[in-house]
Amino acid sequence: MRHILFLILILTVGSCKDGNPARQQAFSAAEEENALFATLVSHNGRLVSEQYANGKTRESLCDIQSLTKGLISILLGIAIDKGYVASVDEPIETYFPDEFKRMSDKRKEAITIKHLLNQTSGLEWKGYLEHEAWLRSKNPILYVLEKKLDSKAGSSYTYNSGATHLLSVIISKATKRTSLEFANEFLFTPLDIDTLDWQIRNSGYHDGSGLGLRMRAIDLMKLGHLLENKGMWNGKEIVSQAWIRNLFDEKEKSSTTWGLRQSSHGFCWYKAEMDGIIIDYGMGYGGQFILMIPEKALIIVTTHNHDTPHGIEQQIAFLTTKLPTLIETYGS
Repeated sequence: MRHILFLILILTVGSCKDGNPARQQAFSAAEEENALFATLVSHNGRLVSEQYANGKTRESLCDIQSLTKGLISILLGIAIDKGYVASVDEPIETYFPDEFKRMSDKRKEAITIKHLLNQTSGLEWKGYLEHEAWLRSKNPILYVLEKKLDSKAGSSYTYNSGATHLLSVIISKATKRTSLEFANEFLFTPLDIDTLDWQIRNSGYHDGSGLGLRMRAIDLMKLGHLLENKGMWNGKEIVSQAWIRNLFDEKEKSSTTWGLRQSSHGFCWYKAEMDGIIIDYGMGYGGQFILMIPEKALIIVTTHNHDTPHGIEQQIAFLTTKLPTLIETYGS
């Protein structure tokens, strides 16, 4: 059954990336509502709407999928701020010396942390085709690093969930803590986030790929507020303003076919313009969103069912129907 679901996912992604209008139109707003778990809206730093659906409550955990990548990028910034990691320009070979001894392609030695953040490592990755094999691999780290180099590091964009997992490993190796322990000490506890479920991959490190973290929607809103406040929380700096600028710097982003039309992506966060309004956002498969609209002083968080072959359609339905309405309703 799992093999069938992955095949359906591949076909779904292919049809949506090709912009199949018939398929997108066939997935109605009503169907998106049936998959909806939570919709939260903050305006001027205050929660103004908190709604749950389909049996979910404030305490419900939702698989946040690739929003995990955005969380990992925040944690990496904290690790750099505190001196555990020197900079994003460090070669990743520093953290994987034994693995790199096995690499015949010496060009891989040029891959840096920034390349992982920006999906420009050059390592081959076939999207959903890779996920099941990667999850089952005995050594997920080697699985990624032994992929052939399709292009010179830094020269092209390829969305690579396995490569992002390496960032979680780097955080753990650099801080001599698990990613969860590091997050608890420097991010989750200060933000009063104490309820989550974070899976560990076969390598022994917490998932950084976006395939194993469940959180509450209200805690995703806290992350949105942290970003909106340039890394400050209750008067204390959690992550530096300089790092927050990196997350949303347009110069660090590459054009992508995912998400809102004409989005760009880098440092694990997206940027787009809709009706003349700039939207910075994180996104996970199925419709897991943290959307920040600075011009409107709005943060919108939504979670949906991820366990479906229609996740891409759910995302599109939310972005094209509900999101404009939410901005109009709460952004005045």
